Amino acid sequence: MQNRKEYFKHLLHNKNWTQEDRVWFLQYLNEKDLTELQEFAAAEYNADLFTAEPILAREDSERILKNIHQRIAVKPQPIVRRLWWRAAAAAMLILAAGIGYYKVSHPPVKELIVLSGEQRKKVTLPDGSKVLLEPRSSLKYKGDYGKAEREVALSGEALFDVQHDNAHPFIVASSLINTRVLGTSFNIEARDAREAKVVVLTGMVQVQAIDGNRNDGQEVILTANKRAVYNKTTDQLQMSDASDDARFYLQKQQGRFVYDGTELIKVVNDLQRYYNINVTVDKRLQHCAFYGDFNTIDEPEKALNVIALSLNARINKDSAGNGFNISGGSCQ
Repeated sequence: MQNRKEYFKHLLHNKNWTQEDRVWFLQYLNEKDLTELQEFAAAEYNADLFTAEPILAREDSERILKNIHQRIAVKPQPIVRRLWWRAAAAAMLILAAGIGYYKVSHPPVKELIVLSGEQRKKVTLPDGSKVLLEPRSSLKYKGDYGKAEREVALSGEALFDVQHDNAHPFIVASSLINTRVLGTSFNIEARDAREAKVVVLTGMVQVQAIDGNRNDGQEVILTANKRAVYNKTTDQLQMSDASDDARFYLQKQQGRFVYDGTELIKVVNDLQRYYNINVTVDKRLQHCAFYGDFNTIDEPEKALNVIALSLNARINKDSAGNGFNISGGSCQ
């Protein structure tokens, strides 16, 4: 007789057992030591977990289950003490055959990861919700997103515009806080393990701190123009006004920054924040009123030149070549 484990495999995959197969299997079941069958079943189970295709289709699994029952019943043994061994062996073979059907019925759920790299990246989720990822940020969500739940995991910073769905709340998980909404727009900063911030533009969100030194489940409800900041060092979740932050994020979401008599220093702060650059302004120009707008797809130099023209000022790069300086001109 060939190697037993090879013969087990032959029985597992063969549609029709011969009389010799039946006799051999029943004789084997009468043995006290079923170690080889146990090892075979375990090996088939583990192998199938790491293969893309199942070992057997559903109908094959059902057929083997039925046939094993029939074959064991063909020549019942008179020794009652053997019955437990037969049942155990049959169960092992059924497990090896049935795991293929389980894998078909419960395929692994893929996890999708979006990386922004060094540029902002727009992401549209399956439900139509939109995410604007800031540079060096990542967003993860499951391949079955939206079927049972709408949950994403954020590392970094992102601006969310969530489709309304009463039956499926939208949840953003990060290292320090979880944010839960039904339909709204908000921005989350969760770049490190020390502090996380949520600013609401429209609608309402629930923010809950994770872990910390207390177990009271700190949480706050935020409405439009409100901010929640969680500090891990102090283990405090605090809410405050965020009208200026909300204005900034809303204009970023709309793709255009519009100013109607805004102090130049505030305009420059927006440019620094959006383009991640350093801009200095002569003190005598900082409170000049600025009227104009910038498109978010414009290069920073273009936006700065619009400011310079309105004030008859000059734009110069700093000595290191990493930032800009606005000088000369006047408020007029």
